[in-house]
Amino acid sequence: MTILKTLEATGCMVPNIDLLQPADPFLDTTGEDLRRRIFMTQENSGKQFCLRPEFTIPVCLRHLEKGWIKARYAYSGKVFRQREGDSQEFTQAGFENLGSDNANDADIDCIKTALHVLEQAGQKDLSLVLGDQAIFVSALEALRIPQAWRKKLIRAFGDDAMINQYLDQMSSSETSAANSFSDEIKSALEARNLETLTLAIEGEMLEQGLPLTGGRTPDAIAERLIEKAELASEKLDANKRAALEDFLAIDVDLKDACDTIEAFENKHGIMLPLARDELYARHEGLKDSTATMRYRASFGRRLDYYTGFVFEVYAQDKTYPLVGGGRYDRLLTLLGSPQEIPAVGFAIWVDRLEGDVK
Repeated sequence: MTILKTLEATGCMVPNIDLLQPADPFLDTTGEDLRRRIFMTQENSGKQFCLRPEFTIPVCLRHLEKGWIKARYAYSGKVFRQREGDSQEFTQAGFENLGSDNANDADIDCIKTALHVLEQAGQKDLSLVLGDQAIFVSALEALRIPQAWRKKLIRAFGDDAMINQYLDQMSSSETSAANSFSDEIKSALEARNLETLTLAIEGEMLEQGLPLTGGRTPDAIAERLIEKAELASEKLDANKRAALEDFLAIDVDLKDACDTIEAFENKHGIMLPLARDELYARHEGLKDSTATMRYRASFGRRLDYYTGFVFEVYAQDKTYPLVGGGRYDRLLTLLGSPQEIPAVGFAIWVDRLEGDVK
């Protein structure tokens, strides 16, 4: 049975997704960094299009166009991305569950569906890695990490090198470079007065004959300077850094995750009830699975629309995942929905599977 037929048998609809897609929804939700990894074109009117880089965003747009509240979708087809040293064209299949009210049940169903599809495709000795951005956020809140740094750490979640870079910056004793500014700018910066700072920067730009448009505007410069000043003024003490590093080092069998989180709480004198509840519910929902399962506290995806748990599935001794997925409740709002629509799903790298399973 093909992957698509297996997914259809679980109650999924199969929408027809065009090969050529408007580029803006991908760039707006994933970031301009995506531009160098997709194949772009432009019509005479100037509207930008791209070869389909993935299915999740077009499926969500189709869901919004139909005005449906709840639906399960399946898809399979070619996607196109610029990948150094790898094929630019490959086959992707997947599953999206939109509008399900019970997040935990939908999460468990998503994982079980992924495992079922892989098993039907002949994959054996499956292993699962789970992470959760929401649990990471709860740890930051419990440790009272300053808000300015909290935002940066959340955006970097899933990138170990960048997280460590931020921890080094937070712990650094270096002072701000504000001494190089004029007294007027320094005064406005110390007061965190955005309006006054913008006017001071605008005045200096005019004096120096610099354009106020076409590059970085005075208000954008002012906002960035205030953000940098706030970051420089908030330092991370050694105890909080040690606690964060302890949390990010957690990598345990899912059945041991609750006990590990409890030990972390006791060691650092904080409470993470969300973490214990979520991990317990996931273990209970998946305990009958034959796959091995681990919770890795540092595992995440650097996409703005992911909001909670993420997962990858591996087979046998392979070092690359066959499936990747997770919860992305913010995506449909970013795509224009007036209300938040719960969403969870996964994608399968079909070309990594063995045999004719497409």
